[in-house]
Amino acid sequence: MGDKSYTALVLAASRGNLDPLAQAGGVSHKCFIDIAGEPMLRRVVRAVLESGRIGSTIVAIEAEALEEAKAILASLPGSESLEYAPSRENIGASVAAVASEEMLPLVITTGDNALHTAEMVRYFCDALDDVREDAALGLTPASYVLEKYPEGNRAFHRFRDGAFSSCNIYALLNERALEAPRVFNSGGQFGKKPRRLIGAFGMFAFLLYKSRLFTLRTVLKALSRTVGVRTAPVLMPFAEAPIDVDRPVDRDLANRIIRARETS
Repeated sequence: MGDKSYTALVLAASRGNLDPLAQAGGVSHKCFIDIAGEPMLRRVVRAVLESGRIGSTIVAIEAEALEEAKAILASLPGSESLEYAPSRENIGASVAAVASEEMLPLVITTGDNALHTAEMVRYFCDALDDVREDAALGLTPASYVLEKYPEGNRAFHRFRDGAFSSCNIYALLNERALEAPRVFNSGGQFGKKPRRLIGAFGMFAFLLYKSRLFTLRTVLKALSRTVGVRTAPVLMPFAEAPIDVDRPVDRDLANRIIRARETS
């Protein structure tokens, strides 16, 4: 484990009561859904706090959900150091509103990563210690995911050297990286909605990505040149890391995985 300390930003925005998962779970916010007996936002924040690599943590959530989020997280060890910020109209704006030079290096994750553990966050931060680019993103090879959870039905990014799934964990490592959040102004989720790449990176980058003729690192270099932010992939050896909770099938799978963890 390295000595460098990272700031963490947990993005927890939702569609509120309009979110079908929140409605089905009888809660006011998607990130408050119960997963194996605990709100998933609490699971994510605990993983960040217990990783041993995070100095300070900020939770970004809608202003009207702030007080409930604070109550949910209040009993976590270390919760007294948590900071809160109101989320903005999209992911890019939410990150840009919080990120500053003083907060670098910054690790960004999302409040629906209910399966993330302290080990995963620590692994990502340990890998960041050796990254010389401006930013990084966590990816798990599709083979890891499908071997363990063939029913997971993840969105994969496909390249000449294989397919990968985003773990929804990112890093901004220097001042130049503060330009990166704007690529998420369209909403992100490029694996599920790849045409958003056109607005974020341009048509050439979209065609390069869709061709599957180039390796992951080659495509990332091309995307990096478009934004002006050099980005490195961090390959995560955890089949559960890309499984976020977006649909009822994801919620059921997350419940099953966590219960299996607890019994083992």
